[in-house]
Amino acid sequence: MIIGFNERFVPKILSGEKIHTIREDAHNRWSPGRIMNMATGVRTKKYHEFATSICTLTVPIIINPEKERVLIENGSGLVYRYDGVLAFAKNDGFDTLEDFWKWFHEYQERKLIYWAPLSTIGRAKL
Repeated sequence: MIIGFNERFVPKILSGEKIHTIREDAHNRWSPGRIMNMATGVRTKKYHEFATSICTLTVPIIINPEKERVLIENGSGLVYRYDGVLAFAKNDGFDTLEDFWKWFHEYQERKLIYWAPLSTIGRAKL
């Protein structure tokens, strides 16, 4: 299934720096095992598929910019604050907390989606 990204994230996805994405998923489209056709310009003439990966994990996430925290709801209630949010933001493709909070400037309940490149999965099975 196609999943669209802003062009700014492509180099970080391809280098392995960006290891997850945060999405609304009201219809439960993303689950472990789902193929992810990563692309930019989705639904435009500039459509470009740049990678194919597989979804490895999804967990509910709450982003609360007012309290400057990120809550991962995976049973343990992992909360990122301060430097922890910066580490989380870097894993999501942001260089600074300022960039992260500009992007996620409102309270959000979403899904955190992790992936692995299909080439990695294929090599692991050999």
